[in-house]
Amino acid sequence: MNNSQIGESILEGLGGPENISHFTHCATRLRVTPQSNAAIDKTKIEKIPGVLSIIEQSGQTQVVLGDKVEGVYNEMLKLPGMSNLGGGTVDANTEHEGNKPGILTRVFDVLSDSFRPLLWALLGTSMILTLIVFLQQFGFFGQYTDLTGQVVNIDIVNGPRLSDPEAAAAMLNEWRAAFPFWFILLAASLSVLQFMPIMIGATAAKRLGANMWVGAAIPAALMTGTFQGFQDIAVDGVVQVPFFGLEIPLYVFNYTGQIFPPLFAAALLAPLERFLKKVIPTMLHMVFVPMISVMILVPLTAFVVGPIGIRFALGISDVIGNVNEVAPWLVGGLIAGLYLFMVPLGLHWPLNAVMINNLQTMGTDFIQSPMGAYNFAVFGLVTGVAIRAKNNKELRQTATGAAASGLLGGISEPSLYGVVLRYKRVFPLILVPAIIGGATISALGVKSYAFAFTSLLSIPAMQPSALYAIGLAIAFFGAMAGVLIFGYESKTQRAESDAARTAAVSTTDTTESAVAPAAAPAASVAAPAAAATVGAATSAAAAPWASDSETEIVLSAPLEGRAIPLSEVPDPIFAAAKLGKGAAIEPTGNTVVAPAAGKVTATMSSGHAVGLKLDSGVELLIHVGIDTVNLAGKGFDVKVEKGQQVAAGDVLLTFDPAIITEAGYPLVTPVLVTNTVKFEDVTGEVGPVALSDTLLKITTK
Repeated sequence: MNNSQIGESILEGLGGPENISHFTHCATRLRVTPQSNAAIDKTKIEKIPGVLSIIEQSGQTQVVLGDKVEGVYNEMLKLPGMSNLGGGTVDANTEHEGNKPGILTRVFDVLSDSFRPLLWALLGTSMILTLIVFLQQFGFFGQYTDLTGQVVNIDIVNGPRLSDPEAAAAMLNEWRAAFPFWFILLAASLSVLQFMPIMIGATAAKRLGANMWVGAAIPAALMTGTFQGFQDIAVDGVVQVPFFGLEIPLYVFNYTGQIFPPLFAAALLAPLERFLKKVIPTMLHMVFVPMISVMILVPLTAFVVGPIGIRFALGISDVIGNVNEVAPWLVGGLIAGLYLFMVPLGLHWPLNAVMINNLQTMGTDFIQSPMGAYNFAVFGLVTGVAIRAKNNKELRQTATGAAASGLLGGISEPSLYGVVLRYKRVFPLILVPAIIGGATISALGVKSYAFAFTSLLSIPAMQPSALYAIGLAIAFFGAMAGVLIFGYESKTQRAESDAARTAAVSTTDTTESAVAPAAAPAASVAAPAAAATVGAATSAAAAPWASDSETEIVLSAPLEGRAIPLSEVPDPIFAAAKLGKGAAIEPTGNTVVAPAAGKVTATMSSGHAVGLKLDSGVELLIHVGIDTVNLAGKGFDVKVEKGQQVAAGDVLLTFDPAIITEAGYPLVTPVLVTNTVKFEDVTGEVGPVALSDTLLKITTK
């Protein structure tokens, strides 16, 4: 499917444009705030090719698409009814059905939604800065003698390190004259970082339902030369402003690159705008609503909101920084380990804000470099899965694509949702090397000089790069080795995969007759109903599987008990018919028999399941209990061998219900047609069933 077709299918599963109140995307996911959760068909969306996962979080429906998200998003905007929804705002007064997210969750959502529109420009310009830092590292611009008397590489990003400020300014001008083109590129690389408050003010205001350009104007006012001119008369950074006989302190900060002041200002702008629109006549909105908003919020931000925002950012950075000074390995290990849990929940965005603040205020950051260890541990793991998943073509393709997009683009979500969250057994295989790699990176003093998704291409943004690469190698190869040694599937998943693979054998044995021998052994007539005729012309002895007509195959129950729909099985794989359609039995007996003649295609060493290829062409999997593979054969007695021919009523295995129940495993037994795709439909009966009663009806194509 192309992006347009994927978009159409997703929109249909979301309930159409009329069910969407907010629609945006990030680097890997479509993010939708629905009017009604009940109108969304998650199962339908999950089955769309290209969709890695769909999750409900914070009142949002998130469709994980990986690196194709932007293409699908753009195509969806072209669909009828969608043009006005792209990047749209959410009216704070509008509520949708379902659980309303908590305040902290909503704060994180606004924070992340405010950053996402800037990622494209932020990452692009940061990669230019990465290139310049890389060239500086190799002495591309030449060398000079710094204040310590050492000969060092020219650093056009931070300027010359000289004790005399006038001499430093003169040398910097010499560099400008010698490398004008590179200074232009340096300006391009710093553009988003330095003017981040204006951009964040716009995106945050839009997200909250306010006018985005008014949201941009408020922080822009504090970045003008007029406001910054207060620094010339400030005493210890403070100007006393007379106000109705009082003197109010104005803290004169440099707002360049700040994140939290424009966010806090936008949070005040949204309710203020709504109030003004209620009390001011509509014909006067365009002039007086923005005018009054700016007149109120610029001073309020200058006196109160701005200083609070700056101190808030500095407080977070100082806490982490103080720990980093004492035990850098601890900070690095914690960051690398926690990211595995923070990214799926969207809790990593506040740390991203602190990273950007550190880069702008200090020129470097100590959080982003150990975070790279988490990314490379994930990329190493999916690389190992791609190598090991020889018999799973779909998984191998998913893992290969996720590893490529991660190593080259630094995006971990395709790996996370395509592999990691499907096989939670791999969490320790990621955590251990990530923590060790992150601790190593921080202990070696590696810092980032640009905001970038950590990938092979962004390694030069971290300095010293060679030491950074050591930590990444520990994380990547440690995780890859872990999955190659220990695997990625749990015992249950491995057993289910083996059963499905062996039960779904290809029908290459064309020499076998479509019906059983003329007479079944005398000991094999325990299921007389399974010996009905195929049409009026075929005798029971000639076909030990029943048919109401030439287009329907009827199979009797292989086990006594109560038949229930497959959807009621307490296992998502069986319940969703991932291994094939069928039915399930809550057993009252303890003997599993062949429902018709055929050949045994699989027997498990744990004895809990048997695969059959019936003479009718039906491939059957009978799985006694859920997670019973963990019993390692205890309580099971298999009576047949792989490749053995069986007749209707032959005993396949027996089991001890008491042992299974005492171990805490459900007894419910799925009976699946693993080659369902070869038939028109498979339906199951419900209610009490004996060995002679019908369980499945299979309609042929």
